[in-house]
Parts: sequence; structure tokens; C-alpha cells
Amino acid sequence: MELENVRFLAGHRCKWLFDQGVLDQLCAIDLDGATLGVLPTEPTALVRSAVLHLLWQQYGRVDLTRPLSLRHTLRRTS
Repeated sequence: MELENVRFLAGHRCKWLFDQGVLDQLCAIDLDGATLGVLPTEPTALVRSAVLHLLWQQYGRVDLTRPLSLRHTLRRTS
């Protein structure tokens, strides 16, 4: 399962695909405890893909031992 999740996240690795303004906004707010399904900004599809990019960049973490879903809780990286 971890490998499948990493492969999925790898699809979000290219920084040039994401709006830098959205990435900056996400880095400026505390996403710790937010879920992938309920993010504090809009539009959610763009924000969710940017969050997946940030996860690839190790800005945050999620449990990769189960299939990624909208219920996954985001955690700060230590």
C-alpha cells in the first residue's frame, strides 16, 4: 500500500504544475489536523492537488500504510 501511495504522490512532484501563490498560502497556514477532504481554502480541487505536492516535498505527512482518501489527516513534519 505504501508503494501505491508513493506512486500516486509522485504524480504531484513537478513544482511548475502548481500555482506558487497557492503553495505559499498553504505553507503559511497551519494544516496540522486538517483532512484531505476538508481544507481551509478554496477551490478545493486545486488546493488538494497542491497539498499532495507539498506531501511529496515532505512539507507534511500522512499515514501511507492505508489507501489515501479524503479522510486522511495531515500532520506537521518533525
